[in-house]
Formats: sequence, structure tokens, C-alpha cells
Amino acid sequence: MFRNTGLRMLVTMLTSVSTGSTVSTGPRIFRRYLSAYEQVAAEQVTTEEGIVERLAGNPLHSFHLIKRMTVDWKHIEANVNNDNWKDVTKAMAGVEQLPLMIPEEDDLHGASQALVRLHDTYNLNMSQLVEGNIGGVKSFAELSAQDCLYIGKHSFNLQLYRRAVQWFEEAYILAGKEHNVTVSQGQVSEFLNTALRAHEKITAESGGNKEKPRQLAGAGSGSSGDGTTNVASDPNKGISSDHKAWEDADNFQALCRGENLRSEAYISSLTCYYDHRGEAYFYLMPAKVERLHHEPEILKFHHMLSDAEIRQIKEIAKPLLARSMVQGKQGKGNTVSNTRTSKVAWLDDSLRPLFQRISRRISLITGLSLDIQQKHAELLQVANYGVGGHYNPHVDYLLADKTEYELKHNIDPRELNMGDRIATFMFYLNDVSLGGATAFPRLGAAAWPSKGSAVFWYNLRRSGAGDTRTLHGACPVLHGSKWVSNKWIREKGQFLRRSCGRTPDA
Repeated sequence: MFRNTGLRMLVTMLTSVSTGSTVSTGPRIFRRYLSAYEQVAAEQVTTEEGIVERLAGNPLHSFHLIKRMTVDWKHIEANVNNDNWKDVTKAMAGVEQLPLMIPEEDDLHGASQALVRLHDTYNLNMSQLVEGNIGGVKSFAELSAQDCLYIGKHSFNLQLYRRAVQWFEEAYILAGKEHNVTVSQGQVSEFLNTALRAHEKITAESGGNKEKPRQLAGAGSGSSGDGTTNVASDPNKGISSDHKAWEDADNFQALCRGENLRSEAYISSLTCYYDHRGEAYFYLMPAKVERLHHEPEILKFHHMLSDAEIRQIKEIAKPLLARSMVQGKQGKGNTVSNTRTSKVAWLDDSLRPLFQRISRRISLITGLSLDIQQKHAELLQVANYGVGGHYNPHVDYLLADKTEYELKHNIDPRELNMGDRIATFMFYLNDVSLGGATAFPRLGAAAWPSKGSAVFWYNLRRSGAGDTRTLHGACPVLHGSKWVSNKWIREKGQFLRRSCGRTPDA
């Protein structure tokens, strides 16, 4: 959302204004604005980089920052001309010249939805959340009654009525403590009563059962199929296939919270080991392998990238990052993605020798061809997820679930020539403070980010059919940020590298 240089300049400017004697004697609106900003300074962060990290890595600070720049700033502009505030006027005029993108109302909606998503996914304690405690990470970024009311409205609009009731109840309590300064208890009561009626109606219609989980921003591709909360007794099968489709979201959230959906027998069958992968390259430096699931096989390789390699990848990718896009209707055009809240960049192997070495390393460890010139694999994708950043459960294959008509009329011939995405190799480029796991709701498996590691799995069965069991999603980032890099390997060029199964449905 913000370019770091511009944000640092803005932070510096605001800090200098907040310490000026002119502002300290201003109207209440200015003092309240600066008091909210000083929540960051109160956490004893002294450097500009530290302040930026606090703002970008804490969902409450991010929400407050965007609110100050979209809502409060308008009030500042409207009132500043009524008094002799030369220093403030000069500083505000400089904001327009900063090399950054000022957030808009849509960004505020996005920040609110991120808080709703985090609250719902991680079942956060409401009282702790409004006091600035995010999953045990404490800060001074408290929420007001008005903030809770605003976020409660987003919960209601997303049909998360039970969560909306919680937000409105907290708003009502805070309004009383604040003596109705930011919003009155009477205003909150209207919304609370509406949410209670909606929640009671849903509860009655479901026979007293809890609300079915809902995707907050639409379903990802490949969302049809199976999910389960039943554990398995057979350590070779994972979780049971006796399930309902809507349980995918329930399993996904449970895995994001670190819950165990598989039997102890199955968990104990998963091992870590050294493996030369049949390649001389790994004889003296064997791959460090962690098995996350048996069938389909999901493997995590540790220490695949060095810190120096990761720094170089990030430095090259940062100027190229752009909002994630999805294919438009009927396969035409692209639109900004709501199912995936991240920024991505695509890096060609020809740009740096490093990217060629990485492709070769992946090829050696997987046994698959990654020849970019021959279209055996896609460019290296780098993605950055901020606070609340997520990717709804989806599958990575592109063609296996398409009809003949769709393949003929909606898919680019070049895509057909490359074949489907046979496998995914995903690097983790940093450690994530809280959240950010890659969860497979139909397998009960989850991979947690660890810097320099990578996860590998096949998206297609040996028959070439899409493997719906590989449905996976990126859990919301609860605190901090998440950097990943994906290499999607295509079917073309894999002849004799991955043999067919003994049965048609293998």
C-alpha cells in the first residue's frame, strides 16, 4: 500500500509536528489525532524503520494509520484554516509531495475486513484485542467504541452475525467507559439489536448449530469437493474422506489456529530425514526433509535458500511488486484479487544467475524439468502478505477442472501448450511472527513458515487429473509480514520424469 521511503518521510514529519509547541495548544481534534499517532511512539520505538515495522506489522496500528489518513485527515484539513496554524499547514502541504500513495476509503474497508478475518480465524479474545493484545503480542494500539462499531458493521455485512454481536457488545461497553465521546450507547444499541435478531434467526434455522463458516472474500478456485473434521485411524490415509464441502473452511481455520485434525498414529508416522534424492549434488550436502503428509505426498525441505540469496530475491522483487490479480470473466482480462490479499512480482531466470541456480536446485531435488526457455515452468513469483494478508483455499492446477468448451474458448493456446501445473514448489523467505501457515484443509496438514525452507507437492494425480485433496490456502498473517516465492512446474517437459500410475485414477 505504501512505498517505504514515502512512509518514513511522513512518519518523520508527523513526529516533528507532534512535538511542536504550536500543536499542543490546538483544538481537541488535533490533540486526539496526535495522541492516536503517539501510540506507536509509546512503545519505545526510536528509529524510523522501527516505527514503520510497528505500523506495518500490527493489524491495529495499520487500521489506525489508514483511518487517520482517510477519515481524521479530512477533519484536520477542514479545521486547520480556522486557526493560525502555520507550521501544521506547511507540514500538511508537504504531504501531497511525498512519494507515496495516500490510502483511500477502500483501504480502510480492507483494514477492517482484515481485523474481522483475524478475529474470526484465530478466535481472538475480544477484550484483549480492543486493549491492543494481538495473540499475546501487546501494544498501545487500543480500539475505541467507534472503531468497534465500524468493524462490527463489516462483520455483519459478511454475515458473521455472531462475531458482529461481539463487536457491537464491546462497542456498547466502551461507549459507556468513554462517556459516549466517539459514539453513543444508543447508536450502538440499534446495531446490536439488529445483529442479535439476525444471529437468532440463523441459529433457529440451523437447529441450534453454529453458523457455517464463510469465506470472507469469495471462494477460491477448486473450492468444490471434500473437507472433513474426522480423524483417521489408518496412518497411510490422513483424515477421512467422509465429509461435507462447507467444512473446508472450518478445517482451514482450525489448522490456522494450530489445531490437530489427524490421529496421533498418523502424526507419529511422519518423519524427518536426510535424503540425497538420487543426485550426486546432494551426496555431501543432503536435503533436510520433513514429511508433512503421505498421500498425496507433501514435503518440506529445510535450508533451501541462504540469507544472502533471500536478501537478493527481495531486493529485486520489491520495486516490481503489484497487487495480486485474478483472471476476469470468461478468462479475459485481469482484476484485483479479493481472495488473495498480497502483492506479487514475477522474476525471469534470465535476469540473474541466482534465479537459474534456484531453478536447477529445484530440478535436482524434485527430478522435474524447469527449463524456462522450453516453457517447462513458470517464472519465479515473489509474494508479500501484510497483516491480515491471506489466500482463500484453492487448488493450483489451471486446466484439469475446465470443460472442453472452456479449454477451447477461454484458455490461451500458450497455456494449453505448456500443460497444467503438475507441481508447486514454494519457498518461505522469512519467519512470520504469528499466523501465515499454508493449510491443507482436506488433508489436515499445515506448513508453518520458516526462513529458507520450501514446501513441495504435486497438484495432479499420476493420471493427469486434478488432485482436489491438495486444496490449500494461506492463513491470515496475524502479526508481522510474510514473504514467499513460488515456482509452478508445468506438464510439458516432464515425460518420463514422473511415471503414470497402475490404475486410471492413480
